[in-house]
Amino acid sequence: MNPEFADDPIASYARLRERSPLVRVGFPGGPPVWLITRNEDIKAALSDPRLVVDFSNVPGHQGFSVVDQMVASLDLPDEFRDYVAANMMLKDGQDHARQRRLVTPAFTVRRIKALRPRIEEISARLLDALAQKGSGDLIEDYSSPLTGTVICELIGIDEADQPQVRKWMNDYADADADLATSAQGMVDYVKKLIVRRRAEPADDMISALVQTSDEDGDRLSEAEIISMVLLVVNNGHHSTSHFIPNAVLALFDNPDQLALLRARPDALPHAIDELMRVANPVPAAGPRYATEDMEFAGVSIRKGDALTGSLLSANHDPRVFPEPERCDVERVLKRGESHLAFGAGPHYCTGAALANLEGEIALDHLLLQRDSLEITVGRDELRYTEATPGGARLLDALPVRL
Repeated sequence: MNPEFADDPIASYARLRERSPLVRVGFPGGPPVWLITRNEDIKAALSDPRLVVDFSNVPGHQGFSVVDQMVASLDLPDEFRDYVAANMMLKDGQDHARQRRLVTPAFTVRRIKALRPRIEEISARLLDALAQKGSGDLIEDYSSPLTGTVICELIGIDEADQPQVRKWMNDYADADADLATSAQGMVDYVKKLIVRRRAEPADDMISALVQTSDEDGDRLSEAEIISMVLLVVNNGHHSTSHFIPNAVLALFDNPDQLALLRARPDALPHAIDELMRVANPVPAAGPRYATEDMEFAGVSIRKGDALTGSLLSANHDPRVFPEPERCDVERVLKRGESHLAFGAGPHYCTGAALANLEGEIALDHLLLQRDSLEITVGRDELRYTEATPGGARLLDALPVRL
């Protein structure tokens, strides 16, 4: 949280990476944690079965569970304990594998690819409206309604209900909003939608989640379906809506790379990987807890210790990315090496293919099919919100002219 660190986190992480693979750090209001800074070590931690996401799975654990902490910190009604407890991101081992197995059919490559024409249609409509206005905010007028509408349609929310649902969705990222009221409205709506889709299935995520069962006949509970919808809203909508303006800024900061893509639009799908690396709005992996005394990356870790990986640091590790501060849309990595914007291991982001597709379509429509987009403020005038501990800096707005 040191201002010198916040002003230039990439250089700060470079110093930490060379000092030690793990660094003891503190966050306001919490105990110290081990910060992992190197790409290979973070990837290993995210796949290590001795490290769990649910602290109550540490043998001998006493005190509040992560569910209790989240419900209390967000001031949510007690009913939400069931939905937080059912959250796939907070499960380990067989519990996590079971739920992921049941959820995956809603995010198949075939389903995501089939969304392309509709995403292109939504994007074109939003950009035509922005061009008609002449100027606006790229987030409010384009990236947020784009990803919000896509998520609504993916879930299966009726068109007439989408404005209200998108308002609830946007309240998740608004520090001044009444989160408990918005979350309750979202849950009540999803409950009714589940009942409708059980009676009349459609080609949407809710129907897929309601109908899916494994070879043993196991199905998702209502709490698990609701939890999955909330997870998709929070992660699928907000992260991509902020990736898009970040990627636009990255290409404007590297005009040679933008010129390359304009000369070779077919290179854009490959370029998305590099842009995810440099423009990812998610700064850190969620904490993992050691279930035993262990040695990790040459450092002695005690049972119950928390470890968190800096994705920002991992994505600028020169051991994987030569000249990591340079945006190179033609960058080719060695087999087995990758950015960690979507995490790694069992909790690798189920929505990665959708985020890549939305990012590709948005940048194609904004910068390759058009060359008239202008940012109307200087870089020093941009304002950010510090969304979470660990360095998440989300753009408040990106004023543009089209």
